[in-house]
Amino acid sequence: MKVTPGELDMSMDNVTPTSPRRRRPGKSFYTGIIVAAVLLVVVFFGRQYVTAAVSNVQFLTIQEVGQATALEGLLIKEEKITRSPVNGKLHLVAQDGRRVGVGAKVVEIIVAGQDSIAEKVDIFTTSAGIFCNHIDGLENILLSDNIDVLDLQDLEKINGKQVCEGERAEKGQPIFKIIDNLSPIYFYGEFPKTAFDSVEKEWLHATWENQPLLIMPVELAEKGDSWVGYFQVSGYPEKIVHQRKARLSVTSKLLRGFLVPKNAVVNRGEEPGIYLVVKNKAQWTPVKIEGELAGKVAVSGQGIVENNRYVSNPILAKEGWPVE
Repeated sequence: MKVTPGELDMSMDNVTPTSPRRRRPGKSFYTGIIVAAVLLVVVFFGRQYVTAAVSNVQFLTIQEVGQATALEGLLIKEEKITRSPVNGKLHLVAQDGRRVGVGAKVVEIIVAGQDSIAEKVDIFTTSAGIFCNHIDGLENILLSDNIDVLDLQDLEKINGKQVCEGERAEKGQPIFKIIDNLSPIYFYGEFPKTAFDSVEKEWLHATWENQPLLIMPVELAEKGDSWVGYFQVSGYPEKIVHQRKARLSVTSKLLRGFLVPKNAVVNRGEEPGIYLVVKNKAQWTPVKIEGELAGKVAVSGQGIVENNRYVSNPILAKEGWPVE
């Protein structure tokens, strides 16, 4: 059969092009779908268990936290100086810093006698206390009677002198002193106003070389941005009496109550609150902030009672989520 060129063109127009064959998804595609589904399930159900793990649930208890301030100053105490009655060479019988009783022999003075024969003069105590051979010249200055006219900067310029074994003493020279460790002692110094919330006459806890004692403001005066004056010292270790300069660590600020970490407080709008644990789930509860110190806040309010549990790390906590 003979086909003309026109008929050939018409037949070609009626031919439908063949579509390319589609590939079936491979195993990796279905694996990816399964992994994604598993991850969604883990995230949805696991986030609550992660929250429980990091919430760090704690018990509410009455606690206190303090802020320490270092105070440097001078100690004022009852001191009685003894002077050498003669010229001579000193022999210290008592040990520096040790307590001695009334009538104890503490010093011998060797003097040259006739025919070069040495004679000995014994020195006895007239009162009990701490024997000290450090003479600093402040014994007759640092007195409670003239404490209001003292200038700490001027006092610090005075250098002390230690009377040593074997040295020669002149008649009338101070050779030792007895410190009355049973009489009240005072601490004189200067410190910034910001160190204390108040300067009321109340006992404050302090330490000296990690040993506890108490101090109480007695007389303080304003000096620019500082307070200057003296404190009474009580309950002190005996060794501090032997010192002139002292560095105290004083608990200058104290916060007491139901304390929680500052980051445990979650604000809703402008209202603070914490997450209490109710039936093992987080329940936001409004609180009143009573104070803040050293990264802690004191809270009060409904439900804030002894041994109730709260979320101390609420970074992932949500209302009604398990937290333990």
